[in-house]
Amino acid sequence: MYGGYSEDGNATNNKVIIEDDYQGTVYAGYSEGGAATGNTMTLTGDANVTGADLYGGYSGKTGAEVVKDNTLTVNDWTGRVNSLNNFAAIEFENIAWKPDATVLTVAEKGDALKDTVINLKSINLAGGQTFNTGEKMTLITGTETNKLAITKDNVTAPEDLSYLAGVAVKGTGEATVDENGTVTYTINTVELTPQTDMLAETRAASAAFVNQGTDLINDSLDVLGRDGTYGVKTFAAVHGNRSKYDVADDIKINGWSTIVGVGNADKFDNGSELSWGVFYENGSGNYRTYNSFNNEFFRGDGSMVYNGGGIAARYENKNGVYTEGSLRAGMLKNELDNAMHDVNGSYGYETESTYYGAHIGVGKIISLSDSSDLDIYGKFFHTYTEGDSFTVGSDKFDFDSVTSDRLRVGARITSNKENKFSTYYGLAYEYEFNGDADMTAQGLRADTQSLQGSSVMAEVGFNYQPTPDSPWSFDLNMRGYTGERQGGSFNVQATYTF
Repeated sequence: MYGGYSEDGNATNNKVIIEDDYQGTVYAGYSEGGAATGNTMTLTGDANVTGADLYGGYSGKTGAEVVKDNTLTVNDWTGRVNSLNNFAAIEFENIAWKPDATVLTVAEKGDALKDTVINLKSINLAGGQTFNTGEKMTLITGTETNKLAITKDNVTAPEDLSYLAGVAVKGTGEATVDENGTVTYTINTVELTPQTDMLAETRAASAAFVNQGTDLINDSLDVLGRDGTYGVKTFAAVHGNRSKYDVADDIKINGWSTIVGVGNADKFDNGSELSWGVFYENGSGNYRTYNSFNNEFFRGDGSMVYNGGGIAARYENKNGVYTEGSLRAGMLKNELDNAMHDVNGSYGYETESTYYGAHIGVGKIISLSDSSDLDIYGKFFHTYTEGDSFTVGSDKFDFDSVTSDRLRVGARITSNKENKFSTYYGLAYEYEFNGDADMTAQGLRADTQSLQGSSVMAEVGFNYQPTPDSPWSFDLNMRGYTGERQGGSFNVQATYTF
């Protein structure tokens, strides 16, 4: 079988791929009277070449420059060949790692490899495998009756030879050659590639995005009781934000959240008030990631969506002391394209996790005048996002659950309460106690990416009620953040009372 054949001309740059059963003689390039150079032959798949004689090139013409630069590539294949001839180099790609096993065995003509370079500038192992330090595998060997004419001078490899395995694993090892010409590779270190950190970072950011929905619930409770009207109420709010979270590499999220619901506001004879509502919530956001693999830089595009619902309530006594709380649950989906690379290309992934949330708050509204008051509060927010498992390429990733516990203390002043337009502004301090996003890739633990830390929030808002008897009420709120969370947001809410 010939990859390229010529009688008088040259047979150059031909490619032969063997992936099935062939037991004859194979020439990547064959010329009767010219050169046979630059040809490649690849063993892959289920190739059975036990009885085959493989030639990188052959020429009926003599001379040192006539047959040269022909390469054999072993790609995700193990097996035996009868002989190898006229190959300037042998390269190994996507090695299926099996400790103490052999990739390539040559049965005859071991002397034909005396000028062949075993190119091990880097080792590419197949993904989806488990590696341990000290494990070794034979890359090429002869038989008891056929020693290979390979010495350490035939092997081109750095002293600390690195390897890549799929998208997740890398490490270093050592190539050795024994007196029989057998080339062996031993693993010295096993670690995760730097690009895996980005997945944990996006996991933390998606959990933070779900947390933002709790802020919208809290704001809706405030608005329900702010307009001074009572009865059955419907409400809808839109929250837009652009936020950056201070994880290992800052993740910026642009997103929208909405909440729609129905509730009720009552005032009792003792002067106390109760507001409550049931709601549906939805959020969608997008983000970009920047990563690198094997000295190549690339950008990924991600999106996240959550859908859920819950209930919220707030009780305020006649002295202005109030207690509030909410419960929520839903589903979070996160999808990222071009997330990670390996030697074979790029990969994305998609995750889906259930989330649960709750918050409780206490505060006191202090009257400053007939038209203004001061709200001093403390609120605690808890969100739990379940873990998920998925694969990128052939490597398995496992996200642990993420628990967020935030405490916010602050104050808000409302003025012009008697007018159609009332204004409010406030300042709050928030601390995240947990927010750790942990992950394993191929059983190896990645560095924790955490949302833990302090943030400061400043806000200003406007409430509009056309007339004192109008069933409509509108609220606009704008906020800025600095610290662990940086960025800005705005809310718009409309409420109708029956």
